[in-house]
Amino acid sequence: MKQKISLVALAFIVVLLSACSAKDSFEKVAESDYQWTGIAVSGEGRIFVNYPTWQLASPFKVAEIVNGKEIAYPSEEINNLFVCVQSVVIDKLNRLWVLDPANPQFKGVVEGGPKLYQIDIQTNDIVKIYNFPETVYTPTSYLNDVRIDTKDEIAYMTDSEDGGIIVLDLKSGSSWRALNSGCPAVLANLDGIDFKSTGKSKGITNSDGIELSEDNQTLYFSALTANILYQIPTSVLRDTMLVPEERCKEVSVLNNKNVPTDGMVLYNNSLYMADLPNESLWAFDLKTKEGRSFDFGTTIRWADSFAVGADGYIYFTTSQINYPEKERVQYGIYKFKPQ
Repeated sequence: MKQKISLVALAFIVVLLSACSAKDSFEKVAESDYQWTGIAVSGEGRIFVNYPTWQLASPFKVAEIVNGKEIAYPSEEINNLFVCVQSVVIDKLNRLWVLDPANPQFKGVVEGGPKLYQIDIQTNDIVKIYNFPETVYTPTSYLNDVRIDTKDEIAYMTDSEDGGIIVLDLKSGSSWRALNSGCPAVLANLDGIDFKSTGKSKGITNSDGIELSEDNQTLYFSALTANILYQIPTSVLRDTMLVPEERCKEVSVLNNKNVPTDGMVLYNNSLYMADLPNESLWAFDLKTKEGRSFDFGTTIRWADSFAVGADGYIYFTTSQINYPEKERVQYGIYKFKPQ
């Protein structure tokens, strides 16, 4: 009897140790010779990516991944309309949004300014193009990420170069700079990021990652070169009677021990994002206000943008921004099942 109990106990210990030592896992979906940043996954599982106009020239601005291959989207002709696409997003109505900061190689916003494109993925046609007045962006602005409130038809965007949050009323087409660089929350608070593989960087990037709460009532955001996660009621951002200084007073700290991250995505009450210094991923539970590190047993070379698929997986791109070009491998799209 004692021997049987001992064997049962031993088996339990083995299972427990195996569970404790098990690493998180992810799988590769696609790879490319060209640097991509944004990713969007439709309700049918179609995958869209974008390629910023930075250093290495890409034949694509926006592409769809079909059978693991990149195909210009919606077409090669329309790709030529884009200047420097930084973000692609699928909203709850299964519409594709393409954010073009029109600032190639960060040399300044070109004539015509930034644009937000709405694309019907069923017909593959551009439905609408939103332009921004010069009161909303600066000559050096770089509109970085976007989220869509499909209930009130509002778009929220970050300016990662100058620091700021821009709001666009999709019904009227009017837009305004809701928060500007006078608000510390949209600015970097670190002098660089110390990557485990490549060392300390000197680059400074302001407000970057952005996400909406499930009810669209709260906007979460963070600067890239920062370790603080913020939140603000979207009603404050939408109130055009307020000035940026008044809105800034309504910003609150959600986590003052966050990880420097690029993009972020909400899934089951947790914000999933990059852990850039440790070249891994991080999740912040909005209920418990606790963070969790992932251990994939391998280096993730700058997880850039995230998207949730209808299959329950979270998809992300790697952009390898902290690596010299000669040390880069192929850029990847990966997916993992959040626990």
